[in-house]
Amino acid sequence: MKLNDYFDAFMENTVNINDSRLRDLEDRVKTLYEVLEKDDEIDDLVLSKVPQGSWAHETIIKPIEGNEFDADFLVVMKELDDWSPRAYINNVYSALRRHGTYEDMVKKKHRCLRVVYANDCHIDIVPFIKLSDGRQVIVNHETDEWEETDPEGFTSWHKRQDDTTGRRLRLVIRLVKYLRDHHMHFKRTRSVILTILLGEGVDAAKKNLDPAYYADLPTVFVHLLEDLNDWLQARPILPPLPDPSGAPNDFGHRWDQDSYDNLRKKVKQIAEKSREALDEPDETKSHELWQAVFGKDFKKPPSSGSTAVVAGSGAVAAAAPPRTVGAARVG
Repeated sequence: MKLNDYFDAFMENTVNINDSRLRDLEDRVKTLYEVLEKDDEIDDLVLSKVPQGSWAHETIIKPIEGNEFDADFLVVMKELDDWSPRAYINNVYSALRRHGTYEDMVKKKHRCLRVVYANDCHIDIVPFIKLSDGRQVIVNHETDEWEETDPEGFTSWHKRQDDTTGRRLRLVIRLVKYLRDHHMHFKRTRSVILTILLGEGVDAAKKNLDPAYYADLPTVFVHLLEDLNDWLQARPILPPLPDPSGAPNDFGHRWDQDSYDNLRKKVKQIAEKSREALDEPDETKSHELWQAVFGKDFKKPPSSGSTAVVAGSGAVAAAAPPRTVGAARVG
């Protein structure tokens, strides 16, 4: 059964991150950027900032209590001929260390600087350079090499796929991340991989053949998981995962065969359970089946019933547009 009001309440009360936290995030990014922009040694190199990842795609979820959520942004910098790739991370790190507030909050990662706000969130700052030869790159600090990327192209691809689903792809990604983080499913699969796999499964041709294919959140959730399951089961060996933006980059290095095997197994189980819950015509039984997928926090709302629709009945819930949580634009 399409328990649309149950899903709305679950997203609102359990999955979606608090608006106040997003406002804090925006303020923190603005402050971090101003520190870099005003630093005496790198101020002339700092050009702009660009959100990326789950923040840009609006797929951040509420973290487990006591855990951090995370967000990324690019700091666009000028190319310097005498700087190696590693120098960009080193110099941004030094600039933050020179500012008393962040001296003990910042640490170097392979591709970014991480600023940790205790018991709340961490923000990854990714140096991004447009080279004179036309390449757009980030830094691999470990190898001291460039990695080609197109973050704005990736975000544009995600928006196109999201729009095809009536802005519900982002909600499905949140739900899948919730299952990973709160129920320990496929916990070694990174968010960017889930985003690519679910996003690449969106197919406008299916919507043309069946206008209701992406009509509501329960249906989109089941269809995207079933389509992903078909793709995964056809590929028992860890496949390549090209960057959907078209950049010459493969995300295959972000996982391994063991984590891939776990993902294949869990997606199959969840897809089958979700299809059973969607097809169950009895509301009480359907609710129990959905709880078997999402847990006891998937609760009956106080005023439920108005948008509970039997799957396959031909009826489409006249629900409000999916809620957009927070702004995804900075600067």
